[in-house]
Amino acid sequence: MEINEIRVEIRKHHVTPGINVLDLIIDADGESIRQQTQHKDTDQAFQKFVKDITKVGQELANARIEG
Repeated sequence: MEINEIRVEIRKHHVTPGINVLDLIIDADGESIRQQTQHKDTDQAFQKFVKDITKVGQELANARIEG
């Protein structure tokens, strides 16, 4: 598995209240995604993404280190 970069950043829009900015950068296993999108707080797809990515982060943080 080749992993060059995986980055997810979510921040509040600096001007518009209720808007979130998502920066998604994935360069792994031949896939290359570099995308910035904006979502309202009420956007169900955005809420599901945040829930899913949080679950993945928790799984990785709690995973046993294999050596």
